[in-house]
Order: sequence, then C-alpha cells, then structure tokens
Amino acid sequence: MNCPTCRRSLHPDETHRTACVRCENRLRAWLREIPLQRPLLEASLHIGAAPATGRLGGTGRAHAPLPLREDVLTLLGPAAPGTVHDPHHDQTGPTPIHAVLYAWADRLADQLGHALPALRPGDDYSYYVLANLRHVVTRAWVTDMYAELRDLIHRIRAVTRTEPQRRVQEAPCPSCRAFALFEEDWQTYLDCEACGLLLTPAEYRAHHAAVMPTLYRIGVLMAAATAEETPPS
Repeated sequence: MNCPTCRRSLHPDETHRTACVRCENRLRAWLREIPLQRPLLEASLHIGAAPATGRLGGTGRAHAPLPLREDVLTLLGPAAPGTVHDPHHDQTGPTPIHAVLYAWADRLADQLGHALPALRPGDDYSYYVLANLRHVVTRAWVTDMYAELRDLIHRIRAVTRTEPQRRVQEAPCPSCRAFALFEEDWQTYLDCEACGLLLTPAEYRAHHAAVMPTLYRIGVLMAAATAEETPPS
C-alpha cells in the first residue's frame, strides 16, 4: 500500500494514515516555517527603486506605480472573514497565507467538533493546524492540504530567497547502510534518500558516535595499505 500523498510505500504501522510519516514531517516543517518567514516577507514588501513619475507629452504614466510589491501584498493580505465557497470555480489568482491556513483550520475545527480559537494580532492558524497534525494525517483531505501548503511555501521562498539546503551526512544509514542520509533546513528529521528512513537529530548523533570510530579506523588502515602497495616513483 502506498501513501496517497507522496506515493511511497507505507510501513505496516502506517496503514491507518492518509499521509506517511515523511509527509507528516514535511507538513510540520512547513507549518513551523511560515510564521518565521513573515518578517522576511514584510522586509521584502517595499520596492527598492523609487517609483517613476509621469512625464509631459503623453509618454509617461498617468499615475505613479504602486510602491509596494503586489506579490508580497497578496501573501500578507487579509482574507475573507468566513469560509469562501467557489461553486463555479471562477476564483483565480494566488491566495493569501491567512486564507490558506484559515480554510484548513476551519475544516479541522469543524471535524474536531469545537470552535476555532481567536487569533492574536500578528498570528496565523499554522499553530492550530500544527497542534492537531496527528489528526490531519488520517483525513482524506490531507493530500489537498499538502499540495496547497507546498505551493504556498514555494511562493514564499521565491520572495524571500530562502530555499532550504540539503547536506549529506557523514555516517551511513543504519537501516540500508547507504551513505544517503541528509539533513535539510526546517526539517525535524534527517532522511535517507535510499530507503526513506527518518532519524531525529539525537538518534543520528548516537548512531554517528557508535559507527564512525570504527569506520575511521578502517579508512586509516586502507589508506596505509594503499601507501605500502604503491611503489616509489
């Protein structure tokens, strides 16, 4: 059986899910990242150059251009006070951060049977979805949420120029032994690209301490043996 969200094979203990542990981890990272990106978006709001002024002779602008970036305004802009329904599918254009998070938080609160909590000034509903993520990853609609949050994160990063970096780790994977363990910015787990294993940073540090001294010794012995076999020039 495959994860409906990413199509990877589900482990036997994940069959009750509609998003695997890897997808849950990515959702958690995105939801934590969004509030941290807001100050960077606000800092990117103003256009660096002064707006052009109109010129005589009919060749200039009738009005000065908007001195703010419209793409950033859209991301930071307010949303409708209630759930927006689009039965004719004629709503177009990107959706503000608040609108995306509010829509999913509202659906989540409805399914959990309680009222959506009020927001404090400057907050969004990422914290609410994050707090109930274990319920989210058992719902059929998590696949749609995953796609919307992935699109939202890509739009945010395109503005703030903060694409996360992936760094290969020194120790091999404890499951498949491949040297394919990676650490990525914003993520709470290290992941193996070969077999899909997830490790917490603490688990990786313990694994590194257990296996690397032996691998270092083997490397030194191999280098020494190679040096002995190499004839002098």
